[in-house]
Amino acid sequence: MTRGRLLSALIGTSSLVVAVLIGSPGASAAAAQSSLTVPATPGKTSVGWSGTAPFNNNQDGLVYGQLGLDDPKNSCSTSNHTLNDQHTVRVSFPPGLSKGYDTLVRFSIKWADTVGDNATNDMALYVYGPDGKLVAASDGSQAEEGINVTDRVGGVYTVLVCSFQNPPAGTPYTGSATAYTVVPAHFPSAKGVVAPTYRQYQAPPGKSDNAGEPSIGANWKSGNTLFTSNTDEYVVKFDDKLGTSSWTLVNDDITDPSNKISLDPIGFTDHETGRTIVSQLYLACSASAYTDDDFDTTAVPAQGCGSGINGFDHQTFGGGKFPEGKGPLLSYPHAVYYCAQGQGLVLGGATCARSDDGGLTFNPPVATWTTECSGIHGHVQVSPKDGTVYLPNAKCGDKQGIAVSRDGGDTWVVRTIPDSIAGESDPYVGIGTDGTLYVSYSDGTGHARVAVSRDHGTTWAKSVDVGTPLGVRNSEFAMVVAGDGNRATVAFLGTTTPGSTQAASFGKNQAGDTFIGAAWHLYMSTTYDRGATWTTVDATPHDPVQRGCIWNSGGSNPCRNLLDFDAVTIDKAGRVMVGYADGCVGPTIDPKNNCVLSTDVSANKLVNHGAILRQLTGKTLFSAYDGTVGRVTVPGTGTPGGGTKTGTGNGGNGLAATGGAPLLAAAGTLLLGGAALWLRRRRA
Repeated sequence: MTRGRLLSALIGTSSLVVAVLIGSPGASAAAAQSSLTVPATPGKTSVGWSGTAPFNNNQDGLVYGQLGLDDPKNSCSTSNHTLNDQHTVRVSFPPGLSKGYDTLVRFSIKWADTVGDNATNDMALYVYGPDGKLVAASDGSQAEEGINVTDRVGGVYTVLVCSFQNPPAGTPYTGSATAYTVVPAHFPSAKGVVAPTYRQYQAPPGKSDNAGEPSIGANWKSGNTLFTSNTDEYVVKFDDKLGTSSWTLVNDDITDPSNKISLDPIGFTDHETGRTIVSQLYLACSASAYTDDDFDTTAVPAQGCGSGINGFDHQTFGGGKFPEGKGPLLSYPHAVYYCAQGQGLVLGGATCARSDDGGLTFNPPVATWTTECSGIHGHVQVSPKDGTVYLPNAKCGDKQGIAVSRDGGDTWVVRTIPDSIAGESDPYVGIGTDGTLYVSYSDGTGHARVAVSRDHGTTWAKSVDVGTPLGVRNSEFAMVVAGDGNRATVAFLGTTTPGSTQAASFGKNQAGDTFIGAAWHLYMSTTYDRGATWTTVDATPHDPVQRGCIWNSGGSNPCRNLLDFDAVTIDKAGRVMVGYADGCVGPTIDPKNNCVLSTDVSANKLVNHGAILRQLTGKTLFSAYDGTVGRVTVPGTGTPGGGTKTGTGNGGNGLAATGGAPLLAAAGTLLLGGAALWLRRRRA
């Protein structure tokens, strides 16, 4: 969720004042217009240019950003020719281009982060369409930004580059526009498979009302479900017969080390040991605490990250079996990993550190990649078979990729999915008990896909578009979880509406007051034969998760209410559970919202209320429980004794919240000096 460069935080606020007083050297001249024609047949073509983003003497916007205001002086707008660099690209579509192909135009910029003045460079990319309106922005924390445009709209696009921070001399960059024509991925439909069914369990009024980027974990020892909602931790229990759930806040004690103001909260539960780790990002490291009893007693504080500086953005915790040759220091049987963004540091783009004592302390961080990938990574996952560690990334060159370590994080190699295209939404990794690797991702063309590997990502089966049978045209937050090696489920937000999902006008009528499309639902697609065939269902057919745009490019855009990811897990019986933020709710909890039943834009307040989608019937991901789920009580079903009754399409209750960074009002209590400079962009 955070954005910016660590070194700027260490420089201090005094540098900000100096930068503002120096003033801008003036706008750099815009390059000549480029021309790009989309291929008529499957293939790609590119054009490139170079430019210089001028010094931004309005970097006081970094301070405004903590109040939820991005770029208050419009340094990143087309009307301002002083504080940004602009380049235009004329995009043409050939006559007769088949509607059976997918098309994509990807705009990207790169710059050098080296020693000296360039060590604190941080650019933002904006693309405006032929109508002059903003299509999308890319505002990450690495030395590359990219935007995918899937609309078939020809004309002149304006590519604008402005600085989040840079030196008075400005920042040279290289830009490119690449046009793709793509054959849609296939969908091998399963025959004779009874699709699983699901129920939506939402947090009751007054609970989990700030659930953007939630974490979900299943404790197989206690049967409890853990749900991380910002800095709050809930133990959730279900009564499937009554359709109820109870949500108990378990870390409300202000002295509990798991309940702290944070830049990036995240939770992880080790299924087998029952240990839950809660992490909060603090400046160049993280604080963390763990519990072995689902917070019945106060959590135990832990180191939080590796020795030294181990990344400063978008941290993730994971754990599992030690690889051969490694082992625990104490009695805790599993390895625990902490990974985070580290661009601008000596170690490179992202780092991971291993703990051999259950997350109490960590070894020094190791770079997972330097220049092979860019942007933020997904959640770290560990193979239950051999302890192989995987860290996924949506932008490894022009592909989706994973960093792989087979020696406990001591060394890493980056592998990519050959038939993928780089995207903007976090990919996800699921690993079966036999080591079968599943990677789900929202492709650059907008489709939700999954790829399968049997050799740690060295080779891949052909990717499958799991949204095809229901006409899904755009997706976000594609997740996957596996049980037995031949069983896995992909969960994703999807909409049948094509176009740019980040544009404020997405799914609205011309007047902008009514949604005529862009209803996002939570879809589930399951394989029982190792990806040979799949079965996809709309698990929330009468209750959208969101209406309109979903912004995944940092900052505090109103459409960024869901933030950057959801989460998925399985209970001991292999029952799938998705933890997500519900952005479309009804008036039962918040009388200002009527998003579920109304298509009026005024009825949609873009909230982020906590919810869990839980499998009710059908085969689970463990064959040992076939025929039991939905008929008898299985591990993971508690006796909540009350709660909120929910179900698929029940009316979508939720509590109102503002979009953007949920902790901004309290952020000042933990920031010291220049640390304020890099809170602005909540890019988890």
